[in-house]
Amino acid sequence: VSEPGIGSPSRGVKPRTTAVPTAGGWLLSGRKTYSTLLPVINYFSVSAAIEGEAATGEFYVERSAGVGMEETWDTLGMRSTGSHDLLLDQVFVPQSALIAITPDGQKRQRPNDGIGYLMFIAACYTGLAAAARDYAVAFARSYRPDSLGTPIGELPLIQQQLGLNEAELLSIRTYLYTMARRWDEEPEQRGLLKPDFALAKYMAVNGALQIADRAMRVVGGSSLFRAHPLERIFRDIRAGVHNPPIDDLVLKELALKALQTED
Repeated sequence: VSEPGIGSPSRGVKPRTTAVPTAGGWLLSGRKTYSTLLPVINYFSVSAAIEGEAATGEFYVERSAGVGMEETWDTLGMRSTGSHDLLLDQVFVPQSALIAITPDGQKRQRPNDGIGYLMFIAACYTGLAAAARDYAVAFARSYRPDSLGTPIGELPLIQQQLGLNEAELLSIRTYLYTMARRWDEEPEQRGLLKPDFALAKYMAVNGALQIADRAMRVVGGSSLFRAHPLERIFRDIRAGVHNPPIDDLVLKELALKALQTED
């Protein structure tokens, strides 16, 4: 759904990609960004403004004539996702490929399932946080600078950094596991859990950033080198800030939920 120059789709923007009616279906033309795994996938879900209507359609597209790729994905982190630009040039899709139509000014109606899929995003960044934590602990346990003669893990300052990481990671994991359990055990409540699942992503990404930062402080300047695991971990976590839902929308949802809930 993302496109260059129009802003975040979560803000309700209309795509510049077009869907023109033709015999038996539609012709799609446009450019999409953040097309994850584009070099290897063959099927896409593409949003496009429907020509002649004040509406946006969502289409199921197979890799075929007119589907191309421009290698634009040269980023700070998450380079291995291969999220290059998808190019569509008069790509024919049959009428049956139209998944949904949403009138302008409205949001597409999806199953009210509390967007539980956000847990996979939170889980990824929690894993990165845990990796950063593990590396810093192992380093503090084993690194003995000549000026000290004992492992740096014996220093109060280092222990404080490690302790803060333990508290942060435990809080993130506890919340994620709690929400996963609620999803399984309270299916009738899923429609009310959207702000809570958005918070899981918010907590995981922002907490992971703090954990990776502290880990790099424990390890020191060597963590800046490209060959160092923490260098990549930090870059990949930083990309999570731009994964939807964006922080301000998460906080808005939580505020509205608080305002609408009677004590």
